Amino acid sequence: MMKTKIAMGALVMTAAVAAYGCGGTHEPAETGNGATATVEAEVAVAETGPVTSRFEVTGSAEAWRKVGPGTKLPGRIAEVPVREGDRVRKGQVLARLDSRDLEAAVAQARAAVAMAEANHENARVHHERLLDLHSRGSVTDKNLEDGTAGARVAAAAVDQARANLSVAEVNLDYAVVRSPIAGWVTARLVEAGNMAAPGAPMFQVEDLSRIKVTMQVPEGDVVGIAAGDPVEIRIDVLDRDLEATVDRVVPTGDPASRTYQVQVVVDNGSGEIKSGMFVRTKFRGESRDALLIPATAIVNRGQLTGLFIVGENGLARLRWVRAGRLDAGGGSVEILSGLSDGERYVPLPPPGLVDGARVQER
Repeated sequence: MMKTKIAMGALVMTAAVAAYGCGGTHEPAETGNGATATVEAEVAVAETGPVTSRFEVTGSAEAWRKVGPGTKLPGRIAEVPVREGDRVRKGQVLARLDSRDLEAAVAQARAAVAMAEANHENARVHHERLLDLHSRGSVTDKNLEDGTAGARVAAAAVDQARANLSVAEVNLDYAVVRSPIAGWVTARLVEAGNMAAPGAPMFQVEDLSRIKVTMQVPEGDVVGIAAGDPVEIRIDVLDRDLEATVDRVVPTGDPASRTYQVQVVVDNGSGEIKSGMFVRTKFRGESRDALLIPATAIVNRGQLTGLFIVGENGLARLRWVRAGRLDAGGGSVEILSGLSDGERYVPLPPPGLVDGARVQER
């Protein structure tokens, strides 16, 4: 007998939970004196209409261009006139190496050019004299041939000396590290007195005149996004919405996450947007028919999502529905199932509204 009572109790409890999961009982909510509770609330009619789907993807602001200038020469760093946060022009000096040996090499190369030019001038004059003497039969053909060859060798020596001077001047120019772009110094990796490592970046300079935002877009949303499309970005820390443009869509996705890389760009002439800021990018999808209701109508009970439906008898019923994503503004939500076109619902449930209560329309 005791086992029978326990089994019946469990059955009753299971039925009660099932009834709650289906939207509650269908008996009107009663007040303490047995009357049906009445709540004043606004009632709206669900309507299907054309909407433009929107979705949001997050990313971080990055500099349009980022460079790491350095030098190809080893040497001691003599001067570093800039620091992090400085704005620099294209070609502005960032660092200087000790260049006394390079300056001496340039001076030596210039002296070699002067010597080669003097030898060439002497060989040219000698060649012209031989030409005059040969025309009068005073020198042999062999003497003229030797004079011609000597003039050519002297001319080649001048070219070689000038080339060596160019090499020395280029090496001297490597002793001065300049910014290849206009922008901001965001990292200074060396100090005066350090030894420069050939090929290693000494600074990081970022061009923030434009900002790019790189993000991973799910494969279900990337269809229809193309370079040149206008998008809207929001930077929470600045509390601003800005117009941006899709710069590129990488056609190869990540097979693990099923996402594709999309990059958008926005002008930043004022420099207000800083590299690393959190950015929300709002994309606009294709137009289609959907059933949208205000997000305020949604009622959450744990993992369940519902809303209050008002029947012909004026009673409110809590019905579980399947909701889609919020729109870009966060004010509406799409109902995928559980609500039909033309049904009445409560767009803003008042605190006292419960399942089975009678709704008095405002």
